[in-house]
Amino acid sequence: MIRSISRSRYGAAGLSLVELMVAILIGSILMMGLVQVFAASRTAYQLSQGVARAQENGRFAMDFLLHDLRMVGHSGCVNDQALTMLGGGGINQHFNAASYPLRFDVSLQGYEANGTGSGVEITLPAAGVEGAGTDWTPALPAELLGIPNGPIAGSDVIVLRFLAPIGTTLSGFAAGSPATVTPTVDGAGVTREFAGTRSLFGLADCQRASIFQATTINATTGAITVAGNGLNTSTLGGLENYGGGQAVLYRAETVAYYVALNPEGAPALYRVRWEAAPGVNALTRTPEELVEGIETLQIMYGRDSAPITDPAPTGYMSTVATADALGDPVADNTKIQGWRRVGAVQLGMIARSTLPSANNSQPKESVLGTRFVAPDDKRYRATYENTVALRNRMFGN
Repeated sequence: MIRSISRSRYGAAGLSLVELMVAILIGSILMMGLVQVFAASRTAYQLSQGVARAQENGRFAMDFLLHDLRMVGHSGCVNDQALTMLGGGGINQHFNAASYPLRFDVSLQGYEANGTGSGVEITLPAAGVEGAGTDWTPALPAELLGIPNGPIAGSDVIVLRFLAPIGTTLSGFAAGSPATVTPTVDGAGVTREFAGTRSLFGLADCQRASIFQATTINATTGAITVAGNGLNTSTLGGLENYGGGQAVLYRAETVAYYVALNPEGAPALYRVRWEAAPGVNALTRTPEELVEGIETLQIMYGRDSAPITDPAPTGYMSTVATADALGDPVADNTKIQGWRRVGAVQLGMIARSTLPSANNSQPKESVLGTRFVAPDDKRYRATYENTVALRNRMFGN
């Protein structure tokens, strides 16, 4: 009797084959749903990351460019146009044959990438190619070629020269050979902006501006000697005697912005800066990667309505032109006044996500009228445009 009950219990245990198959089917459906949810979440995350990185890259790239563009024409208490109209001292240089990076009488110039322009459609390469000088109009000078991580074709280049926004008054000035320029020092010693090994300076009052290379810099007093050697062709004197008490000393900045390939092979916004050590008769160029993911830079220039022959601009931009229409002011001095009439700059760029975002934003992106066909590399792309007024150029200051 006890054995019969035990057999009955064991016979009722377990699942049938049909029940097991139904359970497996239900579990598989649930797992497929979970996989789809995770896949959709991953795609959404990649897309949001791509959008965020593209926006971040575009914003930072614009900030860098706009900051330096607003300094174009800065030559102390007046701008380069006002100094040109003053005559007399004007903008003076002390460089052998006014070498390209030190042409501070041309504070703004650009180079138009061939094959770009309003109404043109070109394919945006997945990986850019470093260009030759003839890939731009005017052709790029030698000083912008052969740089590690040099400019890639299909993207514009812009060169800016200006006196830095921070300056210091003088506590002493002595003309002579060499001349001595002594900046005011703060409680910590030499003013921080003028400490170090950089030696290109601008000295300006409201009548003239001089660009020179320091021959020596005293690390304790900050006194700068200016001899007629190195990059200088003469010392400070004559019309450039700044002993009147209104002169301010600035760093002289020459920078160029362009798009290049970084060491990882990705396009990025680059800036090259020209510098020189005190007393050394040579300039060095230092490229800096600023923002990764900038694929192209397109630039147009707004010209003042006043004729070139008029002594002062009106402050109203009546025409917009590309760099090829404005010409090369360094090779042709007749083009200088045309570039001085530029009072606004239009910037356009394409910023892409650093990693694939599982979605292409648009098959075509338009930048200042140029249509770019994007490769299907699953990267998110966004177009950014801005217009900046060159405040040091408005109304002749």
